[in-house]
Amino acid sequence: MYNYGEIKLQNKQDAFSAMYFFVSTSILEFCGRRNGEKICREAMRRAGRESGLAQKKKFIDAGIKTNLQTLFHGARDYVPDPRFHAKELFNEEQRQVYEIFTCPMADFWNSRGGGKVGSFFCEEYHYARLLAFTDNVGQLCLSNYLTCPRDNFCHIAAFYREANMTEEAAKQSFTHCDPDYTEPELPQDVSFDDGIRELTASVYYHLLEVADEMNGNEGVCAVAEGLKKWAEQAIASLKVQASHTLLPVDAEFVRKNFPLLTNSEADDAWNGREAHSARTLMQSLVLDRILEAEG
Repeated sequence: MYNYGEIKLQNKQDAFSAMYFFVSTSILEFCGRRNGEKICREAMRRAGRESGLAQKKKFIDAGIKTNLQTLFHGARDYVPDPRFHAKELFNEEQRQVYEIFTCPMADFWNSRGGGKVGSFFCEEYHYARLLAFTDNVGQLCLSNYLTCPRDNFCHIAAFYREANMTEEAAKQSFTHCDPDYTEPELPQDVSFDDGIRELTASVYYHLLEVADEMNGNEGVCAVAEGLKKWAEQAIASLKVQASHTLLPVDAEFVRKNFPLLTNSEADDAWNGREAHSARTLMQSLVLDRILEAEG
């Protein structure tokens, strides 16, 4: 049984899954399925690349080797919620292999017929993140995934081989290539709250960015329609969640159960993400409506 602290994390995770679902399906509806898929996949590649580059810079600045072991286990920029259950098959600097048996994102998307759009995230985000982190040397194979109706687990295998890089890059990445290396203390993982807030803002921003670039006003309108649907679902979910815990839907409850701050001006997740009216769209179509629903 999950404690109440874990339930709040789950609520934030589900809110992210809902945002991605409603915005992505709206893009497919208004921009056409073929073009909409191009938009969603490119947006996930950009969001994944952004994460991978930030993680690599953080490690280099801290004097930490940039290998798969540190990427998957050290100072992570997101932390899975308690409903993720996985088996680690290999944990090495050059190889990471996992099987994931339960995933709340896949559960959310599949239950709403959104497994296909969910697969865009699964296939593109993590691959682009790995490529950015490894300077396009790494490899990632997703051979089974829970958003596919024929599979009942995800199988993820990542590789980063010394043979595919220069001697200098290998020294930067692997401990056995640097005999004088003394491993510094790893920074802490980002908090769940900060991680899910950053992921929500990043994925939304890049969906809007690419929709605007590829489809202009029609793409922006598609994202806006998705945000409106998300706002309706988010408000309904917050009310149900509050009633289950005998609490009012007030500012404190929203802060603990929704991934974005309702005052976007005070949210540093929007730093560098002001283009395409991203923040103002989110504020007017989602955050202000949640503020109006607070009792």
